[in-house]
Amino acid sequence: MFSGIIKYTGIIVRSLNKTDGEITIKTPEVSKVVEIGGSVAVNGACLTVIRKTPDELTFFVSSETSEKSTIPKLKPDTVVNLELPSTPSSFLDGHIVLGHIDTIGQVNEIIPIGNSYKLTISIPKNFMKNLVYKGSVAVDGISLTISEINDSLRTFSVAVIPHTYENTNIKYLKPEEYVNIEFDIIGKYIERLLSTKDKPITMEKLKDFLGT
Repeated sequence: MFSGIIKYTGIIVRSLNKTDGEITIKTPEVSKVVEIGGSVAVNGACLTVIRKTPDELTFFVSSETSEKSTIPKLKPDTVVNLELPSTPSSFLDGHIVLGHIDTIGQVNEIIPIGNSYKLTISIPKNFMKNLVYKGSVAVDGISLTISEINDSLRTFSVAVIPHTYENTNIKYLKPEEYVNIEFDIIGKYIERLLSTKDKPITMEKLKDFLGT
């Protein structure tokens, strides 16, 4: 489990060259603290370390991750966001992020608004239901708050503060580039409870379940 608070970045050294393969990332800071077999979120996708050197980490990438994320699109010298798993004593400064990518979004624009930035992303229509105004979403593993939703255009916007802009890959993003999207797990569980055919859940039952 992760929180979406990015403390490290890395640089792609070797990119994916097949459906099931490996990528290597230069990241001396993370390599010092992570062990072989450990997990690291790479642009929001939870990957397992299979080899390491003092400066580099090599990860296995499954076919599922290849199909659902931007990992196959990452080229050498690309800057990626890295996050180590949360611990029981960690502050949950962002929100619960599992590292399981739901879909790929496309950057529409990123524009300065005062001292901050507005990042607008388009996603497939069937995922718009997972967005909630002022709710949380992970974009390339970064925990961000949704500031606008436009269902007709299939877009949402997030506000990016200067610290996040300067310390993540956001400052390198350009229109038409692709990003990993993970929606709030709590919302996905509620959607599943409400839509299951075997044991339909009514709003009354949901209210009882939540104690409201």
